[in-house]
Amino acid sequence: MRTESRTLLVTLLIAASTPALAASTPTLTLAGCAERRVLLVPLYAVRLYLPPQAEPEEAAFDPALPKSMDLKVTYPGNVPGSMPEGWRKRFEERRLSSAQITTLNTLYQNLNGGDVLSIAYQPGQGSIVRLNGAPQIVDPGAKLIEALLDIWMGPRALHPEMRVQLLSGTCRDGMPPQ
Repeated sequence: MRTESRTLLVTLLIAASTPALAASTPTLTLAGCAERRVLLVPLYAVRLYLPPQAEPEEAAFDPALPKSMDLKVTYPGNVPGSMPEGWRKRFEERRLSSAQITTLNTLYQNLNGGDVLSIAYQPGQGSIVRLNGAPQIVDPGAKLIEALLDIWMGPRALHPEMRVQLLSGTCRDGMPPQ
C-alpha cells in the first residue's frame, strides 16, 4: 500500500509539472456518445472527442492522433462495489501497471453521481486521467487511453451496444450533458 501511495504521489507531481498534459487538448470535436444502463437504471454516459473529420474507429486507437473521453456518472448516489472484473481483465491484457489498475479501481470505488472521469491523450506527451478536473494518473504513452477506450470501442467491447453508439458519430436526444 505504501508503494502504491508513493506511485500516486509521483503521478500527481508529474501531472502538475507537465504543462502540456495539464493544459487542455488541442481542438477536438464530439465524435460520439454512449450510455450504459442496467434494467433501465442509468449508470454512466461516455463522450468521445476526436480531431475533426476523423474516422472514430481508426482515430480512437491511432497513437498519432490526439483524443479525449469523458465518462459522467449518471447513477444516483455512490457507485456500488469495485471496478467490474471485465475492466480489470482488459487493463491487465493491455499491460497497465498494477499501480495504475489499483488507482483506477480506487477512483471507481469513490465515484458518485455527477462525477466526471476524463482522459486526454496528446501524441508525444501521453495520457492523463482526471476526476472532476483534478489529475489522478499520468502515462507517458497511449497505453492508458487505449485500455480505457478498448472497454467501449475495441473489437471485443464489453458492451457492444455502446460501441455501436460511439461509432455512430451522433448523440441521441436526451444524452446527459457534460
